[in-house]
Amino acid sequence: MDLLALKGYETVVDYGAGSGVVTVVVAERLPNGIVHAVDESTEMIEYLTGRLAGSSLENVSTHLIKSNKVGLEDGSVDRIIAVNLLHEVIGEGALAEMRRLLKPGGFLLVADWRSDVSREMGPPAEVSLSPQEGQKMLENGGFSVTAVDVNFPYHFVFVAHPEIPA
Repeated sequence: MDLLALKGYETVVDYGAGSGVVTVVVAERLPNGIVHAVDESTEMIEYLTGRLAGSSLENVSTHLIKSNKVGLEDGSVDRIIAVNLLHEVIGEGALAEMRRLLKPGGFLLVADWRSDVSREMGPPAEVSLSPQEGQKMLENGGFSVTAVDVNFPYHFVFVAHPEIPA
């Protein structure tokens, strides 16, 4: 979470929010900001909406991704976090949509499963990405990419800034 460099007032998208594990942690760090939890699964959005209804978090809104589009304005978010998602969006328009959403100076934080390490959890290696493949995918998606040196045994982490206007 520290890699998001949050000051507490930002607008953040949790792209592929799923059950909202990351959404909740980010929302707790944004007393004057907002988190948009987005997912393409109606079931996950319904689950997360129900989960949030029983919490004190009032700075979260949920959005269903339809045809790779999120119902938010161009350049309306400061940060996007995408955890365990990059390998799921190969060949889709998700990266262009993320670029569209980011404000000038905003960035995307990506953490995803590594295909080049032996592990007993996560998706199979054949549907995962190596760090080099992940970086190339982000660069081909119009981002300049910086690898983050973290001690995660099964994940790579990148900070990606839009290079090309969406």
